[in-house]
This record gives sequence, structure tokens and C-alpha cells, in this order.
Amino acid sequence: MKQKIYIDSLDTAQFACPTCNKEKIMQLSEYNLKCATTRVRCKCRCGHTYMIILEKKVEPIQNTQLLGTFISKGQIKCSGKIIIKKLNSKGIMLRTNIEQNILPGLKLLLEFVLDDAKQSIVKKEVVVKAKKGKYLSAEFITKEHYDNLGPYLFFNKLYN
Repeated sequence: MKQKIYIDSLDTAQFACPTCNKEKIMQLSEYNLKCATTRVRCKCRCGHTYMIILEKKVEPIQNTQLLGTFISKGQIKCSGKIIIKKLNSKGIMLRTNIEQNILPGLKLLLEFVLDDAKQSIVKKEVVVKAKKGKYLSAEFITKEHYDNLGPYLFFNKLYN
């Protein structure tokens, strides 16, 4: 039996093994999937192999090249430069300048410059959901965007 898994607008997908029900969230940006649907064979840690069909969801998203920095909050200390690749009201997909020891669940403080007329600086706290190489998907901790990001998302129709 094949499972249908949806890839969200931040290039993440949540898999679940049909045998042991162990779930995993994966960042798929590095794979550069071109087709609307893709068949993939997965192998769980329990040893079970199963087929899934990856399907892209159509959601409002903006491909960007916003530059910024990040600093980790917590026991794991890391920082560096980032390029924000995708952005919407729920979260962000970014690429770090070097591969670092960033694990899902880690909180990051991001600071980046919008490409609006004022070149607004935005500071946001996010929690990492998935990582693959230099690519990270993260969700905003606060869903309300009362700073300069709110109007930016509204005028670019990026609210879902």
C-alpha cells in the first residue's frame, strides 16, 4: 500500500512508518523535486521498507533571496549567515552559509532585511522543524506579525 505524503510550501514532508508508526519530518529542498508527484522508497529504523508518493501542495509562497544572520538559543551554540529562500506567514525555509550542528527543535533568533522600499530589518524567533545539509525549515514561534513582516506578507499575499 502506498501512502500519499504532501510536501508543504517550505519543502518539508512528514513521513510515518506503517508498521511502527514512527514519524519523521524531512527537509526536501536539497533534492530539487521537479514533478508534481514523485515515488520514493523509504526504510524505517525498525527495518520496514515502504513506498510513498510525494505530492506538492499549492500554497502561497514567495521565493526570495533575503540575507540575514542567526544565533541559536539553548545549549547548542551556533551562529552564522543565512539566505532566506522561501517565506510565508507560518514559517521560513533558509540556507545557512556552512553546515552546522542544528537539530530539529532548536530555537533560533533570526535577523534579516526585507526587500521592501524601506529595507526593513526583521527580528524573529523560530523553531527548527527539519534539516537537510545546509537547508532548514522552521516555524515562527509567534503567529502574529505586528512588525514590518506583517505588511510585507500581506502585500505579497503570503498569508495562509
